[in-house]
Amino acid sequence: MVESRTGLIADPKSSEANVGVRRNVEETATDWAWREMANTLYRWSDIFTERFIRPIAVPGQPPVPATVLSFDSFDHRAYAYYRLGRNPQGLLYEITMNIVHLERPLWSILETLLHEQVHLWQQNFGQHPIIRNYHNQEFVEKCKQFGLHPLPGIGSHYRPADGAFAQLMAEHGIERPEWEGVIVGPDRKRNWWEVEKKEGRSTLTKWECPCGQKIRVGRQDWPGAVCKKCDQEYVRMGEKEKHAHPKA
Repeated sequence: MVESRTGLIADPKSSEANVGVRRNVEETATDWAWREMANTLYRWSDIFTERFIRPIAVPGQPPVPATVLSFDSFDHRAYAYYRLGRNPQGLLYEITMNIVHLERPLWSILETLLHEQVHLWQQNFGQHPIIRNYHNQEFVEKCKQFGLHPLPGIGSHYRPADGAFAQLMAEHGIERPEWEGVIVGPDRKRNWWEVEKKEGRSTLTKWECPCGQKIRVGRQDWPGAVCKKCDQEYVRMGEKEKHAHPKA
């Protein structure tokens, strides 16, 4: 048994076994919508641990714990969060990805994943672990070592990752998304990959069923959504028009 800087008691071997069982379920659940994404992000969490997190662990301390990944929908302003304590199943080291933001390019998703893994490192090995959702100087400096650029306090990434992160992406053939080249300052809290919303325009997607019922929802994929009036599936309006007027 070992005590982390958060004051939580955990047996590393037992923790690894529990995470392994959870991971196996998530990676093999063929009827789960997030299985493919879970496979991808677990693989990358291993890569980040080996490349970035494990080398900075302090000798003599317990090994870097395995990451537990979860997928859920929550406040749209957050892309993910690291749980400061045990999850409802009693597991530590959980990173929850917001499924609302998983349709963006892989590069930016991986920036988010590494960001959360730095939280995991800081809470277990850092000199200044936090007690609430706050990005202090130690966290920001550690992120910069890996090429990430989070704003202090806010945590949003004000410019694309470079340095070691960009080099790793290049090794795996992952291209950085297009960027307008404007560095977001402290007065603009959005991440560099976010498209600035235009006033008066809805960000919801239009869907319509065969009987003509129209609805707007906050996602672009909505498989299996059925109209209660005609008992038929909704179709994204752009897709409906495309099929109605095919190109010659």
